[in-house]
Amino acid sequence: MIASRSAQLAQPYLERPGATAWQQKRLELLQPEEKQRLAKRRWEAAPVVLLVALVFTAAFAYMYLDAKIGVAGREINALETQIQERQTLSLRAELEIGVLSSLARIESYAKLHLGMVYPDIGAVQYLDQRVSNKLTAELAALAAKAPEPEPAPEAKRRPLLTAWTELFNGYFSGRAPAIKD
Repeated sequence: MIASRSAQLAQPYLERPGATAWQQKRLELLQPEEKQRLAKRRWEAAPVVLLVALVFTAAFAYMYLDAKIGVAGREINALETQIQERQTLSLRAELEIGVLSSLARIESYAKLHLGMVYPDIGAVQYLDQRVSNKLTAELAALAAKAPEPEPAPEAKRRPLLTAWTELFNGYFSGRAPAIKD
């Protein structure tokens, strides 16, 4: 019996054979009070839980909105950069248009590349009926005094293959053969 008594003491209290029945009776007697205490604790803890949930929700909303504002700020900066680039390109295009349409540039291009020159002011004649009759009379007098044009010598005939070869050689070398009168 002593061995069994020491074995009983070595066991935890709630695992002993008589302890569970006593605990159940105690819980049955105290159960309405325990339930009331638990209910009271829940009601007391509800505002704290609600406050924690509210703070968590507010913090999450703040972080979300802060991230949205950051993204919108970056988009605004990118769009402002694009606007500045477009304005710079527009100003460059306007400057180039101004340079290309300047009268001095057009005049120099006409003289150098097109061979245009200013007309002799003394040779300018205005046409009206009187001037037209005078010009017709002068042209008729010049035609009467002009010698008869000499007939052009007959052109030397070349074979078709030689003509095509010269034409292509002139085209690819940048100098086309001129027609001789």
